[in-house]
Amino acid sequence: MSDHNHHGAHALLEHFKSQEGIFSDFYSMHSRGTLGMYIEGLKNLKDVFQLGDRCFRCIDERTPGGLHAAGPVILLEEDKGVRLLKTARAEGIYSHAGCGAAGIAFEKADEKMRRFCVNPDNYGMFYARRIAKRAGIPYMGHLPVEPPFHVARMAIYDGTGSFDNSETKMRALGLPPAFVISRRYHPDPEDAKKEASMAATIATGSHGFGGLIKADKTPFMLLAVGVKKKEYSLSKLAAEAEEVAKEFKGRVIVDGFVAPV
Repeated sequence: MSDHNHHGAHALLEHFKSQEGIFSDFYSMHSRGTLGMYIEGLKNLKDVFQLGDRCFRCIDERTPGGLHAAGPVILLEEDKGVRLLKTARAEGIYSHAGCGAAGIAFEKADEKMRRFCVNPDNYGMFYARRIAKRAGIPYMGHLPVEPPFHVARMAIYDGTGSFDNSETKMRALGLPPAFVISRRYHPDPEDAKKEASMAATIATGSHGFGGLIKADKTPFMLLAVGVKKKEYSLSKLAAEAEEVAKEFKGRVIVDGFVAPV
């Protein structure tokens, strides 16, 4: 193993260990069926449902704040992506460095487009500018991300459309870093489920914690956030998340809570 890989593996392990305390508590409450009640009872929980802006970022935990869709929206049919942005009343859109969704889309692009953009980062920026123009919103820029690997052991499957995973808000509530899927604004729930699956695949693969995510012992968590409205109720969103979790043979578990909004 090279020094670079060794240091990277050590840093990854340190990030994993830094979350052991909170996830030990989460797993214990999950097994007792009390995690949702615990989160619902957190003081100032409402704070995490007050967005600082309505700009779209990727689902990546390293692009916190605002609203979220993979890429963002780069894996959707373009008309569907425009509809999502307009439904969400988006105020802007960011691309980001090293985006896996942009990498997938770049590989699917025609040869002429790949030659023009050269690499996935350039394609991500190009697409974000194009979709922003179609949606009538500004392109906000290309975000750097740190560290160079994913550190989330959880994804928020958000039925409110207002969950803000900014680091300061998450820390204030004692919540760990998390991917966010803005389920509320997806015209097709199947697209949101694909994003949840992507988050779990990243976390359990080589770009995330990989083999450190173990069935029964240290699973990845999909946390559904429901509201009273039937279309986005906790039971409905948790059922969708359970369909995703089945793909991962115990390495992904589902829990959830009702938002105070």
